[in-house]
This record gives sequence, structure tokens and C-alpha cells, in this order.
Amino acid sequence: MSSAIDAGPIAFRIGQIDALARCLLASPTTYPAETRTALALRWLRRAWEQYRQDRAITLGPALIGAECAAERNAFLTLLERALPPREKPLTQAIRMVRKIAIRPMVSEATETQAIVVASMGDLDAVLEAVAQEKLPGDPLERLLGLVDRFRYSSGVQADALSATARTPCWAINLVATALGSAFRLSEKPLPFPGIVQRRLFRADRDRDERRTAARESLLDALHDTACEIARMPRAAEIFAREFPNQRSNSRLSLAWMLLFAFGALTPAQLARALPATKAGAAKLLRQLEARHLANHQGPFATFACAITIPMALPDWRYQTDR
Repeated sequence: MSSAIDAGPIAFRIGQIDALARCLLASPTTYPAETRTALALRWLRRAWEQYRQDRAITLGPALIGAECAAERNAFLTLLERALPPREKPLTQAIRMVRKIAIRPMVSEATETQAIVVASMGDLDAVLEAVAQEKLPGDPLERLLGLVDRFRYSSGVQADALSATARTPCWAINLVATALGSAFRLSEKPLPFPGIVQRRLFRADRDRDERRTAARESLLDALHDTACEIARMPRAAEIFAREFPNQRSNSRLSLAWMLLFAFGALTPAQLARALPATKAGAAKLLRQLEARHLANHQGPFATFACAITIPMALPDWRYQTDR
């Protein structure tokens, strides 16, 4: 009975994503190259946020910041390992991040290599597991099967949080970003970071509690992916409204899409991304600031994106009540 109850909302969200992918993402008018690049960068940024949460990394929220460079570069390397050979958007996004970020020091490169070596076993185990044909076809049952397979932590009820200390939750989310098709969540392969949370691996949760938590995290990940697909054309429309005389492929347009994708940029980072001179990049950011698309707090501060685009997609309960 619970399986049938869970299937409806999940199938509804999957249908939404498939419709958005066919109507928006497949259109070169709605999604030109610059918008596709920005979408891939936003997905990469979301995957980094989830990776930090899964591995309890408290610093370095900015994907292209100097903090936690070793962990960030390890994340990029592990994601590249999980990506299929012909996956272009995320591969190009990783190259863009490496192009913008400051080159790591020798000590950071050594730390990155150590993290990758220590993490490869878990990642390869998850990749092998999702490739097996015996996994259930239903997305929720498939996810629960993976969680049950990797619940090898030794936490006890008196200390429930210790049960999440050594789980490969991060690896499952990384694979869901790189190989979304392995989880049967859409017709077109799309990233789904955050489909599983560490609380699913706690030793004090029974099966019903884990099922409820898995359903909620899966629905949240589906909703986030749908919102990102619908949000990016809105960002392009805002730029076109504020700068009606600018071409969609102008440097100012690309600067805006990069700012919207990363959330914040310095002139030096934008200069490396375009490429352009630092003075030229600063001029572009000041143009965005003049039209209230960016905020600047001081001469040594980053330019932050001033626009948030909230999305409200109808859910299962809304449709069934109509």
C-alpha cells in the first residue's frame, strides 16, 4: 500500500521534468549555448553544496573560492570519474570552474590526491551497484535498495549520529549527479544531486522511517531539478528586459549568466572566465550593478547576484484536488 501511495507524487514530478526537458531544454531558442552553460554550472554548484553537507565540510561554500581548494578539486576529480564519456555539459562546467579558480598550491594538490585515493573505493562500489540489473525499477525502491546495501556503519541507538559517520552517502549523490539515468528519474539523462540524505543511514531508524525520509529527499531533488530548468530562461528574460539593445551572445549577457550561475564573482574571476582584462570584467559587472542585477559591497568584495527567481511548480496534492 505504501508503495502505491509513494509512486504517485514521484511519477508526477518525473512527468514535470520530462515535459520541461522537452519543451524548454530541447529548444535552442529557449536554451542557447550560454544558458546551457549556466545551467550546468548551477547544477555543479548544487552538487558541491550537497557534497559539502555529506562530507561535513564547513568551509568553502563558493565553488570557485580559494577556501577548501583541496576538497573542491577532489570533488571535481571524483565527479569526472563518475561521468559517462560523452557527457558534455557537466564536463565543460568542470573545465570552466578549473579555469576560473586559482591554481592550487603543491600542498593542496597533494591533499587532493590523498582524498581522491581514499574515496575511490566507495565511489567505484556505488558505480558498480547502480549498474546491476537486479536493482528494482521503481525509483524509490531502487534508492532504498542502494541505501540498504551500503548501511554498513556501526552506530548504536544511544549515539544515533555516529551511524552516519562512514556512509557513502556522498558517493550516491555524486553518481546521481553524473548518472541521473541510473536512477530512472527522467527520460533525458539529467543531474539529480541530493536524492539521498545522511539520516537515511542512521542505525536508529526503522524501515518505515527510512522510506519516508527517502521519499522526501527524492521529491526534493526532483523539484530542485525541475525548478532549475524553468529558472534559467527567466534569468535570460530579465537580462533582455534590462538591456534590450544587447545581443544574447554579448559579453555582458555571458557575464550576467555566469554571475547568476555562481551567485558571486570578482572581476578577476570573470576575467578568467570570458576571457577579458580585469578592468574590462569590472566594467561589465558595474553595468550589471547599475541596472540592479548585481550588488557590490566594497572595493575588495565580490559582486553578488542581486536577483533571486523563486519558482512555484504545482505538486501532486494540487492536481488531485482539482
